[in-house]
Amino acid sequence: MPTDWRMRYDSALGERDPAKVSDACDLARRAINDRVLELATIVATDPERLELEGALREMLMHELRVLRGNKDQA
Repeated sequence: MPTDWRMRYDSALGERDPAKVSDACDLARRAINDRVLELATIVATDPERLELEGALREMLMHELRVLRGNKDQA
């Protein structure tokens, strides 16, 4: 289901708790990677592929910001 990865992605980006952000991002990454594999078996539009790639990059940056923010406060 194409929207499944978006829901998990949005949830991960909304996570601000350093103790939970990595797990949320891992779930979203799995959903995004599942969609990438699904698209490899069908004809897909380039915009969705680009959206998936951008989502992976943005999620990594979010995870790093949340984790680094926690260290800065310690």
